[in-house]
Amino acid sequence: MQKTKATKVGLIALLLVLSSLASVMYALAYTEKREVIYSNTLTIEGKEAKFRAFYLSAPAGLFEVKLTVSEGSIKWTPHSAVMFEDTLGWFPCRIDGKPFGTIQRWVCETEDVGSVTWSVDQENVDMVWYINFYNPDNYEKEVQIEITKVWETQNYNDWV
Repeated sequence: MQKTKATKVGLIALLLVLSSLASVMYALAYTEKREVIYSNTLTIEGKEAKFRAFYLSAPAGLFEVKLTVSEGSIKWTPHSAVMFEDTLGWFPCRIDGKPFGTIQRWVCETEDVGSVTWSVDQENVDMVWYINFYNPDNYEKEVQIEITKVWETQNYNDWV
């Protein structure tokens, strides 16, 4: 009985060591890369909407939008060129299946300083993206924008 219990404890310890080793090997095999692809300052009047474009080149798994707002908050939404260029962020609205008009949706809101990551599919890289901003207040705001693309690389050469 003691021998069976010792064998079970030994197997569990071996599994823990192997899973830890696998995690370390995975971490060593993949490295996260980051590159700032857009940096600018934008002035937005009260009740005004503006947009800025940036090019998201491959490779990219996501991009991070970091905003610093001079005072108050700013509403914003990222759009791929396919979604934005024909509509400028205005999308059809339907009520009870009938066309009602168009609306602008604001997915994100940043107050003071904040960052949001946005994952992208591979068919949405090597293209222009837009960030559409809206100042809901009656006074002018300055918004500092920094967009960083993020991707993983495999370090196969480190193992050979």
